[in-house]
Amino acid sequence: MDKKIVLIDGYVDEPSCLGVPPYISPYIRYTYGALLDLGIKEEKIDYYLIDVVRENMKEYIDKFKSADFVIIIAGTTVPGKYMGGKPISLKEVNNISKQIFKDTKTLLGGPVLLTIKDTSAFANIEVSGFLDETGALGIYEYLSGQKAENEKINYWAKLGSKITRKHPNYPAIVCEIETYRGCIRPKSCKFCSEYLKKVLYTRPYDEIAKEVEALYSEGNKYFRIGAQTDLFMYGADYENGILTPKPQIIHKLYSDINKKAPNISVLHMDNVNPATIADFPSKSEEIIKIITDYNTPGDTAAFGLESADPKVLKANNVGTSPEKTKKAIKIMNELGGFREDGIPKLLPGLNFLHGLNNEDEETYELNFNFLKELLDEGYLLRRINIRQVIPVPGFEKNKVNEYKFNKYKEKINKEINKPMLERVFPTGIIMKNVLIENVEGNISFGRQLGTYPILIGVPGVHEVGRFIEVKIIEHGYRSITGLKYPFNINEASLEELRALPGIGKKRASNLFVKKPFEDFEEVKKSLDDSFNPKELERLKGCLDVF
Repeated sequence: MDKKIVLIDGYVDEPSCLGVPPYISPYIRYTYGALLDLGIKEEKIDYYLIDVVRENMKEYIDKFKSADFVIIIAGTTVPGKYMGGKPISLKEVNNISKQIFKDTKTLLGGPVLLTIKDTSAFANIEVSGFLDETGALGIYEYLSGQKAENEKINYWAKLGSKITRKHPNYPAIVCEIETYRGCIRPKSCKFCSEYLKKVLYTRPYDEIAKEVEALYSEGNKYFRIGAQTDLFMYGADYENGILTPKPQIIHKLYSDINKKAPNISVLHMDNVNPATIADFPSKSEEIIKIITDYNTPGDTAAFGLESADPKVLKANNVGTSPEKTKKAIKIMNELGGFREDGIPKLLPGLNFLHGLNNEDEETYELNFNFLKELLDEGYLLRRINIRQVIPVPGFEKNKVNEYKFNKYKEKINKEINKPMLERVFPTGIIMKNVLIENVEGNISFGRQLGTYPILIGVPGVHEVGRFIEVKIIEHGYRSITGLKYPFNINEASLEELRALPGIGKKRASNLFVKKPFEDFEEVKKSLDDSFNPKELERLKGCLDVF
C-alpha cells in the first residue's frame, strides 16, 4: 500500500493502561504494526508525540497536509498529573483536523472513543474516521477493507516493536504490556470505562513473551505488565462456578518473559483487585512469590479501593471492601515488603476516587481513618493516589466541594503521606538508576523508571537524560530529596551544600570557600558554635568521600 501516514501519539491513560511518557502504550505499537502489516513502508510513517507537535503546531500542520492520513491515538479516562507529557485534548484534535481536512483525512482511535458522546462535534472527522478503541483493528479494516480478527493483535504487537526506536525518549521508555482487555467482573464499577470496551480478548502468555522479546531485540529494557484490570486474574478459570486465579499461568507468563529477555532492567506490574487476594489468599500468596522471584525492585500493585465508605462502595458497584483491602495489604507486605537494592520489592498502592455516588463528608473521615489505621499498624504503602472521577457516558459525577476536598488532601499529605514516605524510603538509602527528567533553577528532578516511581529532587544542575545514583536525605508530602551519590563535599556546588542537613545558605557559603577538606573533622571545625550537635551525625552520613 503506497500511502504516506502521520501517526500522532496523543497518549492514553485509563484504569488498565498508561501511555504517557516515559510510558509507551500498546495501542500505538499495535497501530504501527498494523500499518506495517498493510505493506506501508517504515519510511512512509512519520511518528510524533503530541508534545513535540505542540512545540511548533503551525510547522507540523504544514507537514501533515502532505500525508494521506493523519492517525491520532489517544484517550484519558482517568485523571492524572503527568511529568513526562500532556495528553492531547479534544480541542487539539479538532484543531488539527480542521486545518488539514481539505488535504488530508484524520482518523481517530484509542480509549478517547469510549468518552465521546457526540461525534458531530468533530466537524471534519467523518464518522468512518472514528475507529475502535484499540485503534489498530479499526485502522486495518478501514484502510484494507477487510475484517481483522482480534488474534491479529499478537502479530502486530511484535511487528510494532520497531516504533520504539522512533520515540524521542528511547531507550529510556517503559513499554506497557497488555495481557487482556476489559473488566472480568460480572458487575463492573459504575464510573469505570472498562465496561464500555467492545473489543475483548485474552492474550496467550507465549505471545506476550514473544512481544517482549521483539521489544527487547529493539533495545528496550524497561517493561510493565500493566494493561489489565487485575493481573492476578490473568488466565483465571472457573472452578465450581467461581472465577479463580491460576498461579501456574502467571508463572508461565513471567518465566517465558525471563527466557526471552533475560537481562531486563525493569519488570514491573500494575493493577490488582485486593478482593482477589483476600478471597483467594493461598493462590495469591503463590502469585506474589512468583512475581517477586522475577520482578525488579520498586514494584507496585495498585489496589482500587476507591473509598473506605461502605455506602459509596455499594452504590458504585466497587468490587472490594476496606476489610478485604486491609487483608490484601497485610499479605503483600509480608511477602513483598523485603528490600532489594535499598527499596521494597513489591508493595501495594491505594487509589481513592471522589465524586462518586452517595459520597458525603463522612466519606472523607472514613478514608482518612482507614489510612491512619494502616500507618499506625506499621504497613507500607508505596502510593496513595487521591483524585476526582472523570465521568464516563452513563455516570453522573457527584458534586465535590473543592475547598473541603483540598483540605482533606492536605491533611492526608501531612499526616499520612510524609510519614509513609519516610518509612518506605528511609534517610540514607541509596537509590540506583534515577533518570534526570528536568531541571528547574538549581534543582534537578528525576525518577527511577518503573511503575509509580517516586519523584526525587536532586540539588544541583544535572544532565537531563542521564542516570545517576542518589542518597535520600529529606522527605516531602509527595516527593523526596536525595544527594548525588557518592557525595564528595569538595566537588559539591553551592546549591548541593545548602541542601545538607542543618547547613543553610550562610554555612554553605562558608563551606564552599573553605574547600577542600581532608576529613569530617575539618568540616566539623568549619561549622559555627550554634550548629545543632544532633545534626552532626546526619551530616556525617551524607558525606561519602573527600
